[in-house]
Amino acid sequence: MSAKKAVYEADSFAADLAEYIEKSGMTIQKLSAVTGLGRTAIQHTLSGKLVPAKNFIDRLCAALPMSISQKNALIEKYSREKAGDAVYHNRNRLKSIIESLPQYRITGLRHNLNIDPNFFKEKDSGSFTGILTVNNLLGAVLLSETTQEKPYIRSSVPFENESLYNMINQIFSASDKTIRLEHYFHMHACSDNEKNRNIDTLWGALKLSMCRALDYYPYYYYIGHDDENYLITPYPHFFITSERVVLLTADFSSAILIKDDELRMSFEKHCEHIKANSSLMIKQVGQSDMFGVFAENSPNYLTGIEYQPCLTGYITEDILVKRLGNVPDREFILNTVRESFFTEGEHRLDRSKFRNHFTKDGLISFAKTGKMTNMPGALLEPLSVDERIEILRKMKADADCYIMLTSDFAIPSFMQVICLFNRRVIISCLTEEKNFCCILTESGLCGAFESLAEGLADSGLTENKEITKAVIDSCIEMLSTEEQEAVSV
Repeated sequence: MSAKKAVYEADSFAADLAEYIEKSGMTIQKLSAVTGLGRTAIQHTLSGKLVPAKNFIDRLCAALPMSISQKNALIEKYSREKAGDAVYHNRNRLKSIIESLPQYRITGLRHNLNIDPNFFKEKDSGSFTGILTVNNLLGAVLLSETTQEKPYIRSSVPFENESLYNMINQIFSASDKTIRLEHYFHMHACSDNEKNRNIDTLWGALKLSMCRALDYYPYYYYIGHDDENYLITPYPHFFITSERVVLLTADFSSAILIKDDELRMSFEKHCEHIKANSSLMIKQVGQSDMFGVFAENSPNYLTGIEYQPCLTGYITEDILVKRLGNVPDREFILNTVRESFFTEGEHRLDRSKFRNHFTKDGLISFAKTGKMTNMPGALLEPLSVDERIEILRKMKADADCYIMLTSDFAIPSFMQVICLFNRRVIISCLTEEKNFCCILTESGLCGAFESLAEGLADSGLTENKEITKAVIDSCIEMLSTEEQEAVSV
């Protein structure tokens, strides 16, 4: 049976595969003999009746004359077909967020904003028209808020108005104050098998959470929620500071400025009502609590995506006591970890239920330096050679770990995503500007992260387990040689 005839009704993945087979001059019978794969399975793959496992496709590709780029393109089409368009879209969008988040910076300081601090000095209430005029108004209101002892803003302005949130970060980054920002927005109820319309909303919330000057609280509710919105329809968005209220049109081209304590308090009550009927999308934790968060949630670890291997489950109580530096809240951290991590000295995390994805460079970096870059604030001092060898041997024994191909998934160092069994996701990003750690609780988004992690092994973005084990072996051999040389000296 020829490949062309088999794929008469096939989709693009099967059609491309059939074309490579046709160009090779191989029949299905010969391809079956070369690869050891069943003829029926190959025929069903070409006809679109079967979407096989990733190793099946790898064996076919290895037997065909294909360049690396051709193989990668074919694997990508395979991944899209296997997952479905919606799931594939969600995975790629989240992958992009993970790759981009640590590099996110808002450039420029206050002097680049060209804001007149006296913009509304002679007009403390009134209407304003024009996008530039409205932006100047918002900037002046923000500058006025920097004079408050405890700056506090409540906003229902959506993420689409990037200029507003850029101004908030820039203005307060240039001041010596941290601002509490409560943000209220709607989301869509999304199933795991449809394009998740909330991923862009998550991206906006994560960027604001990363901002050093913001104490950010993103509250969401689903469309259809009755929030008793009594605002004038042409002005659906509000922005409330300690002294003023600004109402905005949907396109942000017109605004009403109000300075009236009684009306402002009425809007604040309205905000409390929204909060009472909403959920906090992201819960942020401070640096002293970060290690406790990892420890407390470790029994629920499902899968991890990070630059360096998730070593949390390999840290013994003995290592913790020896290597935890003289950091603030040292005793608090030790007690938290003991209570959450260990039962009679045994670690609670069942590594057999945890799939870990990491980079080759991250693994080698740990082996060479003993530094655990995914520990908040570099809490642990570098581990000894013996401790590193012990951890690497445990990693190899666990086997359910994969090296990611950084050429295709450029996960940055200091980035960590851990999915939990109870549909929670821990996202941490440790940068010079801000040690950021949050817990994501929205079910649909957590499901999308789980889907991304579950699909990595079939996506062509990871090495197989044998290669991963071989790299771990090479690290152990390197350290063992180093240890022997040190003893002989």
